[in-house]
Amino acid sequence: MAALSKRRFWQRLGCLLLFLGVLITGVLLHDGQQSQSIVTLPTAIAFQQFFLRPAPELADLTPKFEIAWAHPNNYGDRLRFNADGSLVDNEPLIVLHETVYSAESAVDWFRQGDLGAEAASYHAIIRRNGTIISIVPAQDKAYGAAESGFPTAEGIETLYGDPQEPPSVNSFAYHISLETPLDGQDAELTHSGYTAAQYRSLAWLIAQTEVPAERITTHREVDLSGERIDPRSFERDRLLAQLSQLRDRLASVPPA
Repeated sequence: MAALSKRRFWQRLGCLLLFLGVLITGVLLHDGQQSQSIVTLPTAIAFQQFFLRPAPELADLTPKFEIAWAHPNNYGDRLRFNADGSLVDNEPLIVLHETVYSAESAVDWFRQGDLGAEAASYHAIIRRNGTIISIVPAQDKAYGAAESGFPTAEGIETLYGDPQEPPSVNSFAYHISLETPLDGQDAELTHSGYTAAQYRSLAWLIAQTEVPAERITTHREVDLSGERIDPRSFERDRLLAQLSQLRDRLASVPPA
């Protein structure tokens, strides 16, 4: 991320997902209700330093997409300043989660507009079959990790926004959730894990950004309440190996 300002990063990631959304012609509105059509995008889109461009070399890896926007009450504006006026200049962070129940149940919950203190959301959910569901625009703040901070050698990175609320990484985080397997819809510490399709789509989505591996974390790792353990049974090394391969392929593609 050395060559990208944080503002430019969020703008471009937002443009990426908007551009992807425009390409998803199979997602239509009917009488105010969203179609459940799933279509494959015609090409992968590489998130590069200053531009978006087609990456036909990755077309065979492009996941399927759906759009299911959360209710506006369940996300907000990214903040750059603490409540005391001090600037928060943290690099973008990717936080991984799991849904615990089905992807549909999470989508339905995020579409409710009267959740109050229980308002929550992710930027994206990855189904068991690898389909990526866009929930919150990347330029906005998803409510994915309430009381949270990212531990580094220099200390805990977080943002103290509202004095009445706990500090959170949400203003500089991009939240991705993996749909939990059926045997994980409980409070056990482990389950059967995530599918190969989910790991492929997760690696592909992260590869559209320049977030380094050391800033890919989990809800469990950033949680300051000591209550969160997701994503359970997650294979970090498996993700990073696939991500490295994708980034090597993208790096070999000459600019258009």
